[in-house]
Amino acid sequence: MSQTFILYPNYNQVMADEQLNPSTIDTKIPIPDSNSNQRYLLGTLFLLITTILWGSTFTITNQLTQIIPPMFYMGIRYLIGFLAFLPFFRHFKTMTAKTWKITLIASFLLWTSFMLQTIGIKLTTAAKSAFITGLNVIMIPIFAAIIYRQKVRPIIWLSTILALFGISLMSFAGLDNIALGDILVLICDVFYALYILYLERVLPKVNIIAFSAFQLLFLSLASFLVSLIFENPTDSIFSQLDQIFSIQNIVLLLYMGLIATSFATIIQMHGQHRVPATRAALIYALEPIFGALFAVILGNEILGWQTLVGGILIVGGIFLSIERNSKDTENKELKELLDKEELKN
Repeated sequence: MSQTFILYPNYNQVMADEQLNPSTIDTKIPIPDSNSNQRYLLGTLFLLITTILWGSTFTITNQLTQIIPPMFYMGIRYLIGFLAFLPFFRHFKTMTAKTWKITLIASFLLWTSFMLQTIGIKLTTAAKSAFITGLNVIMIPIFAAIIYRQKVRPIIWLSTILALFGISLMSFAGLDNIALGDILVLICDVFYALYILYLERVLPKVNIIAFSAFQLLFLSLASFLVSLIFENPTDSIFSQLDQIFSIQNIVLLLYMGLIATSFATIIQMHGQHRVPATRAALIYALEPIFGALFAVILGNEILGWQTLVGGILIVGGIFLSIERNSKDTENKELKELLDKEELKN
């Protein structure tokens, strides 16, 4: 997740819909005119880059929110992300009263999730928040089963128990000392799972570019409003003006808004269209691992044995929860995708 908003492909196939075909979106991403296998490999590369970018955000968010109030930071980041979508303004005219309602509901769920995650990341370590955030992969099928009254597969319960044990190992130093940041990130997963399930039904009804842009605008405005009410940002900003808007922090804010948000969204749309659902889900599941690696490399965090073992259990639960079709099913998915590309060419 890491504060982006396109669906995990295991739970729907909207990205294959004609409306969301990247060939109809003027995103200026160069797609080589090559054979289908090369396009499939390019899609895999796009998704891998997306996941790496997601993984990098935990450490950067942890560092920036030690200086910038969390809500004000979110306001800046998503305002930058929205501005990056302005070159695609011609898509904005597709918005109707119905799609505005969809966008507002989805944006509220996503903002709540991101708000809890951002504050949680500030109060815990980047590595732990990355592992815990990955649990939304497990929560999505559980909430889907509850909402749609479906039976939860036994493997999901097993993966949940495994992941919860991993969280307990990382976060609890005795029952009287529960890490608040870890709990906030865990609650963030709940709202993100609800957000994904909502999008599963409504996303095919909207233009993805317009929806993404105005969702970022809502995230920015809501964050600025909450910051103005609760954080008193003017005092904290003016008292640390040189520190907050140092060259390093400006570069990091631009990276978070332009690269980790807008650019990651665009290349994910391109990649997810070319890769079978099962393969894409496995790539996304690598996010906690990249998050932990960046925490060690960039954040100079030391992974104690509890964080390391707990993280392994969580990642194991995530991979276990992914619905892995048989080899024949995955080959069928890939064949259908490649046949579709060949027909286009």
